[in-house]
Amino acid sequence: MDPKPLEEKLSFMQRWTPKALREAKTIFREQGLRGVIRRYGWKFFAIFFIYYLVRDVTLYILLPWYLATKIL
Repeated sequence: MDPKPLEEKLSFMQRWTPKALREAKTIFREQGLRGVIRRYGWKFFAIFFIYYLVRDVTLYILLPWYLATKIL
């Protein structure tokens, strides 16, 4: 068996991060925010914002509310 090339060896976090997000992170480091906007457009930021909005509402509002109603 051939060993994996260096490009295919991914760390634990890189395996769980979507490829598009890894690419956007690389573009951001090299070209800044303007480069990411040119490559992906405003839809990328809209999806990114909605994802974190849903995640944070679930973690910090719905989950504590649910646990409080079940315990009390």
